[in-house]
Amino acid sequence: MKRTFFITALAFLLIGLLTGCNSMKKLQKEAIETAVIGQINPTQLQAVNGKINFEYTVKFGPKQFGKRMILKITPRMQYGSNVEKLPPIYLQGEKVKGSSYPVIAYKSATTVNQKVSMNFRQGMQNGVLWADIEAIQGKKSFMLTPVILNQNGVQVWQNYSIRIDGVNYIPIMTETIIEDVPAAAVGVVSGYVLFPLAQYKIPESQQHSAVMNQATEAMKKVLANPNVKINSMLLYASSSPEGAERINKNLTSNRFKAAKTFFEKDLGIAGLPVVKNAKFVVPQMVTENWEGLYLLLKDSNIKNKEQMIQDLKNASSSTKRNNLLDAYVKNNSELKNDILPLLRRADFFLFYTVPETVQEEMQLTYFIPQAAENTPTVGTQWNWQLLNDLAVIALQNKDYTEAQKLLEAAIVLKQDPAILNNLGIVYAKQGNVSKASEMLNQAQVKKEAQYNMGLILLQQGNYQKAASYLQNTPNIYLAYAQLMAGDNGAAFNTFKKLKLTNATEYYLMAVAAARVKDVNAMTMALQKAIEMNPKLRQQAATDAEFQPYANNAVYRQLMK
Repeated sequence: MKRTFFITALAFLLIGLLTGCNSMKKLQKEAIETAVIGQINPTQLQAVNGKINFEYTVKFGPKQFGKRMILKITPRMQYGSNVEKLPPIYLQGEKVKGSSYPVIAYKSATTVNQKVSMNFRQGMQNGVLWADIEAIQGKKSFMLTPVILNQNGVQVWQNYSIRIDGVNYIPIMTETIIEDVPAAAVGVVSGYVLFPLAQYKIPESQQHSAVMNQATEAMKKVLANPNVKINSMLLYASSSPEGAERINKNLTSNRFKAAKTFFEKDLGIAGLPVVKNAKFVVPQMVTENWEGLYLLLKDSNIKNKEQMIQDLKNASSSTKRNNLLDAYVKNNSELKNDILPLLRRADFFLFYTVPETVQEEMQLTYFIPQAAENTPTVGTQWNWQLLNDLAVIALQNKDYTEAQKLLEAAIVLKQDPAILNNLGIVYAKQGNVSKASEMLNQAQVKKEAQYNMGLILLQQGNYQKAASYLQNTPNIYLAYAQLMAGDNGAAFNTFKKLKLTNATEYYLMAVAAARVKDVNAMTMALQKAIEMNPKLRQQAATDAEFQPYANNAVYRQLMK
């Protein structure tokens, strides 16, 4: 009896073990491998900004998953000789105790959706996504054959840094010389002659000086252009204040007349109709150039120059001042031979313009020898507007050193916002951003200064603040600032108002449209950008901005 009972119990135990083994094998053959292959969404894995995100779906039918089973699924990306393992996914049968993994029902179908994320590594573009499978029941486990989850590789999307090449600051011209003409359309040729003491005849050496020879050649280039319009000529004549010059009361007037005749003939403009207009020449004459003397003295190497200036300014009468200067001249060779001769002069500044339609096609002739002097204010007769406008022309010709010198001379004469704005531009162009900001902040009463400050903020990456400074001037810089600040709706609206001119601008508009989900505007702008620059097609094909539209038919067609 006992023997019979023992044999019966052993039989039941063997049946139980065999049933367990059979259930494992059945799970392996009929369910696990098929289910684990599952579905990867999207079927084309995509890396966006260095991350691969996908959803992994596993489906089991009724009675395909043992009640006491635990399944360990370990996805891994095989790329070349490298392997990137992901955290394992665990599933369990409905009677498994001691764990809390997602439960697979026994009698009904079960679907498990698992979000998976992994870091992109170079080489994964051609990688294969596998799954290692381990079935566990109680203390027993075994590995199944690895299955391929996806072998389409990884499409890489990335964020591209799109920058606008350079910025165009807005300088301010005083328009006291030329009105309603942008600075970029204004050119200038200038020069000067020096007169002998107490004479108004121009010496041969001055008529053929290096300055006048260069001025003449510059004017030949100007006059050779049929698009040029000669506008006006500022002509200054000056006499030094010492005795021999003071005696001749008509000296400065005669110098002006002689210079006018000479300049018009030498420059080749004497026969032009515009020259016959009485307003063509803007005259200024200084009979005793005391202010020029003070400026040159201050810039000289004379040891007691400050005392000399103070004594001359404080003289109780013009007679005492004259006598004092004459005494200085007798005892100081630098004053006599180097300083006073620079005050016996005539300077001209001839301005011309070109139509806006040809500005891009030609380099404007620009020649200002006065700017090379230690004290350019003397040659411009303390006219801060002229100094400012000459500096603007120098700016347009990218001669920042000369522009700075002219503006620094101008600001001594007047602390005008226009000068401060233009100095801010000079400093910005020279890379001195802190000094540029200082100048522009002082010139905020000018809308141009606010705009230029916005451009500096734009280049510093302070996009939100830049947009606030640029908001009154809707252009590509405002749109770019809004886009980079994440104000996508405002950026898109700004783009729609603009007349876009190049591939980069259309590409940026496509990005703005993509962000606000205007697919039609996005594809039209992108098509235009690619037409203008076919190289952008390759960038757009992997630009993360367009990743949400990867399955859009029009977008896909553009990428072919």
